[in-house]
Amino acid sequence: MGVVEVFVKEKTMIEFFKFPPNFGMRDASPFVLKLETYLRLAGLDYETTILSDPRKAPKGKLPFIRDNGQTIADSSIIIDYLKQTYGDPLGEGLNPEQKAVGHAVKTMLEERTYWVLVHTRWMEPKYQPITLNAWFGNLPFPIRPLIMKKVIRDMRKGMYAHGISRHSPEQIYAFGLRDIQAFEDVLADKPFLLGERVSEYDATGYGFLANFMAEPFPSPISDYIASSKTLLDYIERVAAKAFA
Repeated sequence: MGVVEVFVKEKTMIEFFKFPPNFGMRDASPFVLKLETYLRLAGLDYETTILSDPRKAPKGKLPFIRDNGQTIADSSIIIDYLKQTYGDPLGEGLNPEQKAVGHAVKTMLEERTYWVLVHTRWMEPKYQPITLNAWFGNLPFPIRPLIMKKVIRDMRKGMYAHGISRHSPEQIYAFGLRDIQAFEDVLADKPFLLGERVSEYDATGYGFLANFMAEPFPSPISDYIASSKTLLDYIERVAAKAFA
């Protein structure tokens, strides 16, 4: 009788690349925190690799993952890949209208509210040194001030191209408040954004709301969230669901 060889394919672990913890947060990027929250909520096993310099990332930004020999960047593209590869447990039971609402809220947070967060951390004179020192304070002199100057210059260009920096700080925060209030209105008295069950859109909601509450950066947005029991309870509820 011949010998039968059995080859067992070794199961690979998702490798998740993220920033180091900062400002007392699990991650100070709303997009990285969004993805890690999704991984936890979806019950996916992963191992974390800390990467301080996003220039080493495939698209020059974090997060990204490596899985089954593939490198995938951008939090939304990654989540689409994870759903296609491992299933979509967080999407079960959602109807097309709910998914459309979730998509609209997610896009609002990622494409406009995000820039209010960027303004707070990178453009406000009282907070800019905190942010720069956190990310670049370990660089040696004389390269440190040169890198800081270039980063701020590039950030200003990006914000001007987007359009957000063409407004006054008061107008920028008014945009942000309108967005957060819209999120609060959609949430209403539901435990999660779209109803009784947590969904992928709660990963985005948590990633952004939690980042606005980072202690070194009080703002009209954090003040509003702090005054809203609905939003504070929501942040705690999603955090407990994902990280408890």
